[in-house]
Amino acid sequence: MRRPTRWVALGVGVLLAAFGVLLAVQGREETSVPRLVREHAPAPAIRATTIDGRTVAPADLAGRAYVVNFFNSWCIPCIDELPALREFYAAHADDPGFAMIGVVRDDELDAVRTFVRKQRIPWPVVYEGADRIGLDFGTTGQPETYVVAPDGTVVCGALGESSRAALETWLAAARADKECV
Repeated sequence: MRRPTRWVALGVGVLLAAFGVLLAVQGREETSVPRLVREHAPAPAIRATTIDGRTVAPADLAGRAYVVNFFNSWCIPCIDELPALREFYAAHADDPGFAMIGVVRDDELDAVRTFVRKQRIPWPVVYEGADRIGLDFGTTGQPETYVVAPDGTVVCGALGESSRAALETWLAAARADKECV
């Protein structure tokens, strides 16, 4: 008699789990384009501290096209997109009208420092203040990338991995103040 009870309990558990998943995804937008990009909204002000103690302030980004990439050290898609980000950054690093910032959320500072060093990430990586930046941008996970035009408008970006080709297209659109969507 105990075995049928176990099967019933297991079946109820599976049904409850399935119902929970259904509720979690219900109402979720089926798009890989972030809300700020769809709305062509002003970029939230970024004021934070990098992992090496430097300050990033809105004045540092004013009048420049810039990329904001949200990631963390344990995120497999974030690791997978690193070669594209590294190549893209290397191609534009010397351009005074360009900036790129990595923003780390949901991670440990020591793990981030080790990750950045081992992965040879050359762009500034923000840790302190990152949670506020993530909330202001409306992030839903990692990786997420936003490209901001020199006038401060979020014009391009994606939820999930970004390719080098996409980043180049987005930067060109940001400099021409064109929408990507």
